[in-house]
Amino acid sequence: MVDLDRWNGYENFWECFPQFLVIEEFREFRNKDKSAKKEFSSSIMWAIGFCIRRESVMYNLPNKWELAAKDIVKKEIDWDKYDSIVNLFKNVSMTQAERSLLAWEELMGKRDKYLKNQDYYFDQYAVDKNGNNILSKTGQEVTIKGTAEQLDRAFGVTPKMYSDFFKIKKEIEEDDIKRGKGNKPKSISETNEV
Repeated sequence: MVDLDRWNGYENFWECFPQFLVIEEFREFRNKDKSAKKEFSSSIMWAIGFCIRRESVMYNLPNKWELAAKDIVKKEIDWDKYDSIVNLFKNVSMTQAERSLLAWEELMGKRDKYLKNQDYYFDQYAVDKNGNNILSKTGQEVTIKGTAEQLDRAFGVTPKMYSDFFKIKKEIEEDDIKRGKGNKPKSISETNEV
């Protein structure tokens, strides 16, 4: 696991965590870096860690990727170009449950943002620029489907989704408490079960 507490803004990720270089894709990513002491690829790795690790101060921020680019990498970043490195970092530093939880959090964030930006309106009749009702070929008024019913349904499901999410998150956090450094199980006395 990446110990984010060790980062002080000056250390090189590759020197702190040389074990990442065992993996060819990370090694190639570092080797292609032409910056002095591989500082650019190091800052990218730190930024990824700060965005995906739950213990990070950036983890809960809605704009964490933009902030990581600005504050850690110190330049604008198109994170889509680093998808394979981000995904590999997730696979290396997170359990399957943690990756699933992160994916769920990302989906819920997108969902919340999408729902927030939707107009809420009921079914209504279509009108022309003069305010007259538009009629169909059969002479009936044309109805424009509103968003109210769909949004009510979506918002109604939200509490259940968050309830399930928090149950899984709690299980992961309880498992974290039972695990020590290096993902080794803590003793019964360390977990205060005695």
